[in-house]
Amino acid sequence: IGGFCVENRYANAQRFYDRTHVETSALKEWRELQARWFQFGTFCPLYRAHGQFPLREPWNIAPANHPAYKSIVYYNRMRYELMPYIYSLAGQAWLQSRVIMRGLVMDFTEDSLARNVSDQFMFGPSLMVCPVYEYEARSREVYLPEHRLWFDYYTNRAYPGGETITADAPYERIPLFVPSDL
Repeated sequence: IGGFCVENRYANAQRFYDRTHVETSALKEWRELQARWFQFGTFCPLYRAHGQFPLREPWNIAPANHPAYKSIVYYNRMRYELMPYIYSLAGQAWLQSRVIMRGLVMDFTEDSLARNVSDQFMFGPSLMVCPVYEYEARSREVYLPEHRLWFDYYTNRAYPGGETITADAPYERIPLFVPSDL
């Protein structure tokens, strides 16, 4: 999470903030980028932050009342809640040569539209993850593969498969969907 090297404007923004407690445009972007990376990283087989400066600990990224901090803590907790699921996926990967994190084409081979989706993935069989990768994006297009009913992880709202929706993607959350057989 966070990569090893960053643009100087982010490092300088953090140093400026440490001295002045003023959020510059570069720091605002850095914080959102970190929040989005932690959201994505929650659903990767390995979950750990990397880098030297700016510092990557949540309390160094933003104060406790900031949306970036709140989101990072939310997804950190989610990661720990998912540990039994992740251990099961790791066991399946080791014992049955399964893949933990995979493109939609691997699970939905008969769905011609799923074959062309390159920015969503399945995390095991039970979670479809739709990362947000554009600065200040608060929604994104999500393709829901056919022959399934899809439930929004946060609201439990059901969507039919085989269509593209505009999913909410507030600063604090990325779209997550749970598949069900029709």
